Amino acid sequence: MRIALPTAAQRRDVPVLALFLVTSVVIAFVAGFGLGWWLILAQAFGVPMPAGGWGVVVQVHGHLQLMGFAGLLVMGIGYRLMPRFRGAPEPARRVVVATYLLVVAGVALRVAQLAEPSAARSALLFLSGALEVAGATVYATTTIRTLAAGDNAHRADELLMAGGAAWLPIAAAWSLVSLDPLLHGGALAAADADAAAVAAFLVGVVGGHILGVSVRLNSGFIAAKLVPDGVLLAATALWMVGTFLVVIRAGAGAPLLLVAAVLLFATVGVVGRSRAARPLPEHARVTLLAWRAAYVWLVIGLALLVVDALTPGGADRFLVAGRHALAIGFLGSMAYGVGARLLPTLSGGPALPASAVRGAVILTNIAAALRALVELAGPSSTPAAIALALSGPVGLAGIIVFAGAAVRTVCPAFRALA
Repeated sequence: MRIALPTAAQRRDVPVLALFLVTSVVIAFVAGFGLGWWLILAQAFGVPMPAGGWGVVVQVHGHLQLMGFAGLLVMGIGYRLMPRFRGAPEPARRVVVATYLLVVAGVALRVAQLAEPSAARSALLFLSGALEVAGATVYATTTIRTLAAGDNAHRADELLMAGGAAWLPIAAAWSLVSLDPLLHGGALAAADADAAAVAAFLVGVVGGHILGVSVRLNSGFIAAKLVPDGVLLAATALWMVGTFLVVIRAGAGAPLLLVAAVLLFATVGVVGRSRAARPLPEHARVTLLAWRAAYVWLVIGLALLVVDALTPGGADRFLVAGRHALAIGFLGSMAYGVGARLLPTLSGGPALPASAVRGAVILTNIAAALRALVELAGPSSTPAAIALALSGPVGLAGIIVFAGAAVRTVCPAFRALA
């Protein structure tokens, strides 16, 4: 297999990668955690909501976190990793920049949902959805073509990554469909279509990318054995079918996803003995901590979705807790674990301090636990209300710690271009 290490020319693309990563963090700061903090204060202490009510802020918050924060994060890293996995040419810079501009413009316009109904709001929201579909389609087609090309031998984990890319325009399309009531003067997006979009984003896009990347990198990052092809193909099939069923709200979807997650959890190398001949270095131990936490949250989140699916009429608290377990615990832990190892490689900068990465992982896991547990118990008591109010700042602190360390790592690449 040809190893694609970053050349000086490839490092010139670091500012383009930084566009995705920095914007995703900004959205998490300003919109995601900002609106989330507003919701927490309203739920815990009765802080007033806008005219559209609680539901409007919930939908905007969720969309910005998924398409804005998670979507840009996944796309930025995907554009850099997939060519290296395949030994394929980098995508054209104009294609990458077009993806970024289309998605960011669409995400920014989605904030119009908070405004009073009007013809202008309807036009902005339709444009928002259309731009996101266009950007997602550009990313998916480019990534799938990249995964089909290249000099390296194909591996089964590429099916998970290709599936993750393919689900992005589907998720964006469901999101556009959900806007129909808003285009006709309503305050809330259509609940069923919005739920389908959230499911497609969380388990299809985020899950497919993260699982595929972790399987590909487990040997080099945590000195684990390769996942057997039979297990990987079975887990991939279960994940793809389960994702489809969850999106269409079929009860069997969540159990299939949980079985796939348990299969990968048991074989990806986050439990059991390492195959390394000597103790892992500190940076690898921190990566193992992050991956172990991510897979634990994946199983917890999917187990909660199974409980919701098996409860007659659904149980909203299990659904919401499961989504937060996946979005904060699974995505956050894995993003820090993978990002800490990839940023030095892609930028040519120094390694991130292990203490900073460990601190970010711990803070993220505390935030995920607070958010999920309080959703399950309900913020009816004062301690629960305080715990709910703390979950946002704790998660934000994790992002700040990691972002500070990441800036130190990528700065040499920018100085080299000066």
